[in-house]
Amino acid sequence: MNAFPYPRLALPLAILALIGASFLLASPWMGQGFELSDLSTDSQNRLTRQLEDGSLLTLDNGSAVDLTFDRAQRRIDLLKGQLLLEVARGDTRPLFIVTPHGSLRPLDAKLIVERLQDSSEVTVLEGRVELTGNDRQRSLNRGQQLRFDGITPGTLTQVDTGDTQAAWYLERLPGDGQPLNETLERLARHHRGLLLFDASSLADLKVADDLALDDTDQALDDLQAALPIKVARYTDWLTVVRRK
Repeated sequence: MNAFPYPRLALPLAILALIGASFLLASPWMGQGFELSDLSTDSQNRLTRQLEDGSLLTLDNGSAVDLTFDRAQRRIDLLKGQLLLEVARGDTRPLFIVTPHGSLRPLDAKLIVERLQDSSEVTVLEGRVELTGNDRQRSLNRGQQLRFDGITPGTLTQVDTGDTQAAWYLERLPGDGQPLNETLERLARHHRGLLLFDASSLADLKVADDLALDDTDQALDDLQAALPIKVARYTDWLTVVRRK
């Protein structure tokens, strides 16, 4: 007698079990209600919106924000993903961009802010930005980038603002030795369907080459060719990346 009486169901059931387990392990955004956010995007589209103060906000794919504009302040809570903000001049109310890792106050600035699972990153393209978090305050100027987690001071790096803006508008993801788990987290926001992976097992692998965010299947194939990983596509809506 077969141990499993319905062998034809074994593979579909295994895939369903994998989906359920992977949701719990690799999808930190599940169940957080981003469909109720003020502005959000899906994996295939960006959104540009002029805010009531005249500032221009662009949400990257797979991103979400809440907006609070009242008499005392202007506040943008980045719930997920990445945004580009060009701050309008003339409004005297303080403006804040908030993540769980700190609060940013742009001063006549143009900046990119990204929220990752364990940290956030700000890149100042123009103007000046003040960061407050964990009883610390830092000032960043044009061409400076900072990864901050609310615990450590973070390392300030210098970036080419022209290259950074080109990568944003061309939807390119720079390699530059980025950890693979963070690269996959970014690709997942642009990927049609579920892109699942065990971040801890891939964190020591580094990405050397730029990747196209508008073609995540090709980007995953490029990563598989360059690194000791296996990309398994079970359906059009489920892709799993694991270490070989």
